[in-house]
Amino acid sequence: MEAYRNRVIESLQLLGDIRNQLFTQIVNIASDGELKDILSVFEEGDYYDFEMDQFENSSDVNIVKLMQLCKEIEVAFDSIQNVNAVGDEEIFLSAS
Repeated sequence: MEAYRNRVIESLQLLGDIRNQLFTQIVNIASDGELKDILSVFEEGDYYDFEMDQFENSSDVNIVKLMQLCKEIEVAFDSIQNVNAVGDEEIFLSAS
């Protein structure tokens, strides 16, 4: 049963990584599209932390589709985590 649980935890880690990569692509698409003018005021080396809700009202169909996918991944992640009683610390410890 331990091998099964480890595979579930690996799956959660993978889902988390995929969700993060999708969000990075959402930011990249917005940076070259809808947010291009806004982001042009930032200088090289500046840091800004984007949040999902900043893209909720996007008119870019690609961003909308990727946002939907991110949300579906989050729902699946939460469900699998809850059904298997996997703590956040188990996911992060296994990823190290």
